[in-house]
Amino acid sequence: MPHPVTHSAALPKHSLYLPEAILWITGLAALALMQPDAAHLFSFCPFSYVLEWCPGCGLGHGIAWLARGEWQKSWEAHPLTVPAITILCWRTGQLLYLHYKFNRKL
Repeated sequence: MPHPVTHSAALPKHSLYLPEAILWITGLAALALMQPDAAHLFSFCPFSYVLEWCPGCGLGHGIAWLARGEWQKSWEAHPLTVPAITILCWRTGQLLYLHYKFNRKL
C-alpha cells in the first residue's frame, strides 16, 4: 500500500522555478535602484560584522553603478560585477524556461 502524502512532503522541484526567478529579478532590481553613493547604514552580510573584508563587499554598489552606466565606478566597487550579473541573468532565464517547459498546457 502506498504511503499517504504527509505534511512534510516536499514540493515538486519544478514548482520552485518561478519563485526563485522572481527572487533574483527582485534582488537585481532592488540593487540597481539603490543609491550607490548614499551612506552605508545596514548590511545583510554576516562577514561585515565579523571580518573587515568580505569577497562580496561592493557587489551591490557595483550593480547600482552599472545600472547608471558608470562602468568605471562599477569596476572600482567590485571587479566581478559584470560576471555576477551575467550569471544571475542566465540563471533567471534558465528558471523561466524550466517553469514554462513544465507548466505549459499541451
